[in-house]
Amino acid sequence: MSSHLEFRSISRTFGDAEVLHQISLTVQPSGCVALLGASGSGKSTLLRIAAGLDEPSSGEVLVDGENLAGIPSEQRGVALVFQKALLFPHLSVVDNVAFSARMAGQSRKASREHAMAYLELVKLADLAHRSPGKLSGGQEQRVALARALARTPRILLLDEPFSSLDSGLRDTMYSLMGDIRAELAPTIVLVTHDRREASVLADSIAVLDSGRILQHGPVAQLHYQPATLAVNRLLGGLNAVPGRLVAGAHHSALGRFPVQRGLGDGPAFLTVRQEAIHIVAPADGPATGSVTGLKSLGAHTLVHVTGHGPNQPNEPLATLTIEVPGDPDLRMGQDVGLRLVNATGWAVTG
Repeated sequence: MSSHLEFRSISRTFGDAEVLHQISLTVQPSGCVALLGASGSGKSTLLRIAAGLDEPSSGEVLVDGENLAGIPSEQRGVALVFQKALLFPHLSVVDNVAFSARMAGQSRKASREHAMAYLELVKLADLAHRSPGKLSGGQEQRVALARALARTPRILLLDEPFSSLDSGLRDTMYSLMGDIRAELAPTIVLVTHDRREASVLADSIAVLDSGRILQHGPVAQLHYQPATLAVNRLLGGLNAVPGRLVAGAHHSALGRFPVQRGLGDGPAFLTVRQEAIHIVAPADGPATGSVTGLKSLGAHTLVHVTGHGPNQPNEPLATLTIEVPGDPDLRMGQDVGLRLVNATGWAVTG
């Protein structure tokens, strides 16, 4: 179940509307790539093209070097799980999972034995003879996963399959996906608009916006080294402080923060993550400010700190948001120092 998947310069237009533009993306065998983006960004269209349910206007989809152009969806060795389970209501759970084997000519007994192995994997073997109408939402999605896996696909495609579940059920499904990856090592492409889901399930994230990939890389890289302000926002970054780069450091009313190498002097935004900043005594930090906001999140608190320094004309005040555990001993208007968890911050110039 581990194959190499490549999208090569995929574009898709509908009339005058371009939904995908020159998408090139590689998924390594046994890897999981999440396509993350807002509704209308093109991520589900790309998944449908991989599945053979849509055709690209230009470009190629390759699995293990084989161009899939012209190959029907049922012959691609690709399985797709949708947001809705789409189970056959007239078939039992085990016969839903056994469906592809039966269609391939296996006997009822053999196909059911094959299906039971996958029901055991998703921990639903005891419900094998139940009607789909008597399952919970989470159980339905487990059956849909088992049915897809029972096809022993080369590629497993997941189109927001957990988005309709409550948070507790989603966490259970995330744990199950970890078990499936450990057991079968499938190659997976996951479509989601949930950054937490992408971060928990995937090895790397490709951020799509208006049919283009803004950035693709390991999960930590996209969180802490975003290529653009849009990537920073989509990955939940709360800081985009305007200022200027001078000699390898970002300068704003907050003060001076060293940033990554290789950037020239000029306007830039500091995109340091909210959890990557420590609040310290004013004398102990390279930057200082006053507490201008406190918002409890239960186990954590968001602290807004606005800088003391002068701003350029018509520029907004420089404010950082810091996420701290618990209920900090801080008050509005209190002067504090700011220090980065790592030696440098991250600046975005465009």
